[in-house]
Amino acid sequence: MKYRTVLFPLCAALVSLSAEARKAVKPPKVPQMSNQYIDESQLKALKQPPALAAELEALEQGTIEERISKLKRKVINDLIFVKGGTFMMGDFGPLWSPEKLPYSDQLASRPAHEVTLSSFSIAKYKTTFAEFDVYTDAIGAERGGMEGISSRKFHHPTVPAGVPWQRAKGYCQWLATVTQLPFDLPTEAQWEYAARSRGQFFVWATDNGSIDYGRNMPAAGQVELLTPSKEYAPYPVGLFPPNPLGLYDASHNGEEWVNDWYDENYYKNSPKNDPRGPLTGAVKVARGWPNGDSIVPNTMYRRDRPLINPAWELEPGDMRPGVYTSQGFRCALQHTQPPR
Repeated sequence: MKYRTVLFPLCAALVSLSAEARKAVKPPKVPQMSNQYIDESQLKALKQPPALAAELEALEQGTIEERISKLKRKVINDLIFVKGGTFMMGDFGPLWSPEKLPYSDQLASRPAHEVTLSSFSIAKYKTTFAEFDVYTDAIGAERGGMEGISSRKFHHPTVPAGVPWQRAKGYCQWLATVTQLPFDLPTEAQWEYAARSRGQFFVWATDNGSIDYGRNMPAAGQVELLTPSKEYAPYPVGLFPPNPLGLYDASHNGEEWVNDWYDENYYKNSPKNDPRGPLTGAVKVARGWPNGDSIVPNTMYRRDRPLINPAWELEPGDMRPGVYTSQGFRCALQHTQPPR
């Protein structure tokens, strides 16, 4: 099948944009992708912004009541209000690309179809283990990322919390209880609308719509410099610039669970207004880029993921529970007005 692969050389490095400048960023007609292989001496071990790192560290300190109070304040302050509107959801390549061809050969992301969304708010960062630990400690449950020795070494307060879909859902619903605000996982349509900065034709959810490895996306070999475990795994949130709307890591640093059941043919009969996916299903939708995948999927790419990852075998007879290092999430506020 004929399809368009977006692999163009990046002409020049671009500087990070301020919040005001980001709002004016428009999707490039021909997005660019630089070479991901950079001289190792040029790779940088980036650090989390001090204020964000301090907030996450503070969530580990104090009584559980104090930690819950700090978490409530943080998650509300981290929300980005997304004004509703109408956009073409799905692979918009035939509508936007110069060649009028799809951006990938994935049939599940077609056809592009008109969707109208109500306003909502969404977290600027993926939920970290520091935040998720407050939830599990508060309800007396096992912390996330404890499926086995292989996954426990990736449990760090600053990185995205990799958990099964049910636990991601439970965290967002618990936030709704403690904040008295309608938190939940975002729908698939809400996630794509936000990743594309209110549904614009952004192929990638970077600060400029292109990929500049080492600046707005990890270069080959850089992830090991960023992770606390020094392995290829999730790294601290907020290291690279956000997309024009203000979302961080939407095209990298692990996939993200959304609320919808997965149906590869859903786009053929999706309702126009506030679609919420099929009523039933066997697997859930995940969006974004799984760790270990060398291909950066576009903002329209859909993945089907089981509710429970199967166990895996290190050696004959040595079974380990399914791990979730690549399945993170962020919560959304299902309300048409900002929370403050």
